[in-house]
Amino acid sequence: MFKVILSFVLCLILTDISTAQLERRVVNLDRVVEQTFMAPRNINLLTIQHLGKSEFHYSIMHTFGFINSGYQHFWGIDDGANIRLSFEYGVSDDFSMGIGRSSFDKIVDVYFRYHPIKQKMDDSMPVSLSFSGGLGINTSELGYIEQLGLEGYSISDRANFYFSTLIARKFNDLFSLQLSPTVVYFNRTGNEIRVEDPNQQLYLSTGVSSRYKVTQRSAVTLQFIPAISGERSNHNFAIGYDIETGGHVFQLFFTTSQALNDSYLIAGENGQLSEREFRFGFNINRLFQLGR
Repeated sequence: MFKVILSFVLCLILTDISTAQLERRVVNLDRVVEQTFMAPRNINLLTIQHLGKSEFHYSIMHTFGFINSGYQHFWGIDDGANIRLSFEYGVSDDFSMGIGRSSFDKIVDVYFRYHPIKQKMDDSMPVSLSFSGGLGINTSELGYIEQLGLEGYSISDRANFYFSTLIARKFNDLFSLQLSPTVVYFNRTGNEIRVEDPNQQLYLSTGVSSRYKVTQRSAVTLQFIPAISGERSNHNFAIGYDIETGGHVFQLFFTTSQALNDSYLIAGENGQLSEREFRFGFNINRLFQLGR
């Protein structure tokens, strides 16, 4: 009987010790929330998903022709693609710089992202806040200017600028949401953004990005940019599917916009969703560490 009682007491003591050890290993709720989005871009819009110091992000982005072009044009695939290549480097854990080039209007742009506030797991900081801004230059020949008998564009005329505030929250392991109030300014506008008023230079809108995880390595994504200002009558809408495979994130999507760079996403024209004026597109994102 003594042995039975002793064994029982030892079991209780060991259970208490084990429980105490488990309690001491509780997750630190003060740490930063991670993986709000799968990549630095959600479809086309930049996100608060920051790069670490010396981390490198390389992306190849595509959009094709309208789906309603039919089977003879392979639902827009035959109509050529707008392609954007971009490189972004993490200067520090909070600041990164990038450069990109889009085939549409041959836009070359440089941009930055700064991440001063990050969401905490204990909700002491309920959201993440980032800032992004950039300068783009239209490097195409713009032959229509000469055809209209107008003066050619100077370097300054070809410039556009944008600034965006990114506010995001990861509500749980499945759902994340981001708002991106953005202002865009073109020094001079023309057919490149298809506006009726050539004096329209300032554009405002708020992009909405969301992600809903389907599996551990895949998610459904949404993008919405309402036509708040300018001559646009149609909204920018996109729905996509992200697949993460180690260092790569593949993004497949349908979108009403041909644009891939930030300024054109806000100021450019969009197809009409009810007329099936949307396009298939895909992005390839590669993230890797270059060294500390």
